Amino acid sequence: MATYKVRGIAHNIIYPYRTEDGKVKHQWETYSTELEAMHRKAYIDYLQKNRLHHEIRKAAAEYQCRRAVEREVVERFRPRTQEEAPPHAAEDNTAKTYREFAEKWLPIHARKERFSPNSYDSYRSNLDRHILPYFGDRVMSSITAEDIDDFLDALSRKPCRGPKSYGKRPEDIPTLSSSTVKKCFTILTSGFETAKKWHYISEIPKVTAPTEKTVKRRAWDARRVYEVLDSIKEDELLHLAVHLAFVCSLRAGETAGIDLHTIDFRDGSLWITRQIQRVSDSAIGVLPKHEVLRIFPKQVLTSKSSMILKGPKTEDSHRKQYLTTPLLDELRERLARIEENKAFFREEYRDYGLLICQTDGRPVDPKNLEKSFKEHQKRIGIPENERIDFQGLRKSGQMHKVRLSQNNYQLVAENAGQSPEVLMNHYNEALDYEKRALSRLVENSFYPHRETSGETQDSADVSALMAQIQQNPELCRKLLQSLTLGAQQRA
Repeated sequence: MATYKVRGIAHNIIYPYRTEDGKVKHQWETYSTELEAMHRKAYIDYLQKNRLHHEIRKAAAEYQCRRAVEREVVERFRPRTQEEAPPHAAEDNTAKTYREFAEKWLPIHARKERFSPNSYDSYRSNLDRHILPYFGDRVMSSITAEDIDDFLDALSRKPCRGPKSYGKRPEDIPTLSSSTVKKCFTILTSGFETAKKWHYISEIPKVTAPTEKTVKRRAWDARRVYEVLDSIKEDELLHLAVHLAFVCSLRAGETAGIDLHTIDFRDGSLWITRQIQRVSDSAIGVLPKHEVLRIFPKQVLTSKSSMILKGPKTEDSHRKQYLTTPLLDELRERLARIEENKAFFREEYRDYGLLICQTDGRPVDPKNLEKSFKEHQKRIGIPENERIDFQGLRKSGQMHKVRLSQNNYQLVAENAGQSPEVLMNHYNEALDYEKRALSRLVENSFYPHRETSGETQDSADVSALMAQIQQNPELCRKLLQSLTLGAQQRA
C-alpha cells in the first residue's frame, strides 16, 4: 500500500515498484494539495491490490517525466541575470511575420499549457484554415486592433467548408459558427503576451472578444434511450457501447478505451482510466511522449493520423463506475465473445486489453462509434432534428440521474468526473414531458375548482391539499416529481 506523509506544505506519496530488470525501488511523489495526494494514493493502492505491476511502473515513469518537464519549464522561464541571459534574448523581431512567430510559439505554448493531442490539433487546424491565410504574411508588429476586428468580421461572413457545404448552392451554405470565430480570436490573441516578451511587438492590441452563441446539445429521456437501445439487435458492439455510454455517462473516447481488466464482477464495477483518440501525427511529434500511453499501429500506412491511448480528459475523469445487473450480464457475454475471437485468430489476435474492439482485437475509432450510432438512428426513422450524438447519450444519462437523485448535483457530477457547475450549466435542462407536467400542476393550483360531468370531487379536500402545498414547499416538489414521472411513463 502507498504511504501518505506531510512535510511542511508538501503532501507526499511513497510506494515501492519493481523495475524491468527486477530491482525494487521506492517512488517519492510530491503534491501541492491533500486532495491530489489522496487521489494518487487511491490509484496506486488499486494497482497494487490487483497486482498490476506494469501499470505501477508506468505510473512511476510518467510522474518522473512530468517532474522533469516541469523543472525544465521552470528553468527556462525563471528570471535571469544579464550574465545568464541567452544571446538572442534582446533580438529585435519586429520585422518578422506572424507566420514566423506562430510556428515557433504554438509548440512551446502547447507543451507549457499541457495541451492534449486533440487540443493541439484544434489549434493547428484553426491556425492553418483561418488565421494564417489572413495574417500569415503580415509583419506582426503592424497588426492593430482595427485589423483584428476586420478579421473577426470577415470570419463571421466566411462560408463553411466540408460536410456543411456539400450539395448546396453558394447562397445556402452557412457561415462559420460563433464558437469557431471565438476560438480563432482566442488562438490569435493568446500569443500576444509572449510576442511582446520575444520582441515581436511593442504593444498588445486591445480588442474585445466576440460574443459566442452556445448551441445546446440535444438529449433524450430514459424511455427514448431504452427504446433505441432495444432496437439495436444486429450490432452487438454498438449495443454495448450505447448501453455503457448512457448508464455510466461516458464520452465516446472513454467508451472505446475501457480496459477489460478493470471490470470487477464481484463488486459490480469498472474503472474509467483511459480513452482512445484519433490525432494527427504532428500532434504526437510535438507534445511530450508521457501524455500518450500507446500509439496503435496504422491500418492505412499513408494516413496522417493515428489512434492513441491516453489518460482521462481530467484528473476527476479517473473514476469508478457501478454497473446495473443487465449491463453486467452483457459484459459477461462480451468477454465470452472476446475469448472466442482469441481462439479463432490465435497469434493474429492483437490483445490490447480493450473491451470495445474489432474481432481481431484492434481498437475501434470513437468516430466510427459516432457514425454507427447516427446511421442507426436514421435507419429506425428518428427525425433529423431529434437525433443525438454520442455525447448526447452522456448528457441523457446525467439528466436522468439528476432526477433520480432528487437534484443531488454533487453526487451525479462526481459519478461522471465533472464539476457540479458544468453539470448544472450544460447537462441539466427541462424535458418536454416535464414542462407539460408543470403546466398541469399550475392548472390544478391556479384555477377555481369546477365540477365536470361524470365526476364529483370534494372541494374541501382539494382546498385542504392546496393549503398544504402552499405551506410546504417540499410537498410541492414531491408532487411535481410524481407528476413528471407519471408523464414520462405515459409518454
